[in-house]
Amino acid sequence: MAIDLGCGEGAETRHLLTAGWTVHAVDADPGSEARVREGLGPEEQARLTFHRARFEELPELPPADLVYAGFSLPFCDPAAFPDLWARIRGTLQPGAWFAGEFFGPHDDWAGRADMNFHDRGQVDALLAGLHVVGLVEDDRPGRSAFGPRHWHLFHVIAHTPAPRQDERPVCG
Repeated sequence: MAIDLGCGEGAETRHLLTAGWTVHAVDADPGSEARVREGLGPEEQARLTFHRARFEELPELPPADLVYAGFSLPFCDPAAFPDLWARIRGTLQPGAWFAGEFFGPHDDWAGRADMNFHDRGQVDALLAGLHVVGLVEDDRPGRSAFGPRHWHLFHVIAHTPAPRQDERPVCG
């Protein structure tokens, strides 16, 4: 089971479905579900559950082996972010993966009251208890769809600890 938070146009959701995953895709945009489902075959459609919701209104999520939040978490209301992060951590199964971005305090959008931003120490605290495979801080001028801007991002790939061999269920 994979969860795509802020799935947008659905590129990652479709890739996961093509690879055989069952996916819960989440986006608040009213047109997102139609764009995500466009071109999917019946088998992929059957493995896709779409939730039209803001992060602050997110329904209960199923246990997951992957949570992908590409450039979406910063758009959660700052007051709701701690609860959202706790729910993300709670849905991750033993050995499950998290991949996503956090925006840093040097980002051009920092200071917007409707977004959340984290410095390196805060990102480290959010990831405590996870095995961090990749954490890249990107603090540079660049471009967006709206023109030039300064990016301050933390790109994260991490996973929960897998159960020890002696804790795994025995078949037979």
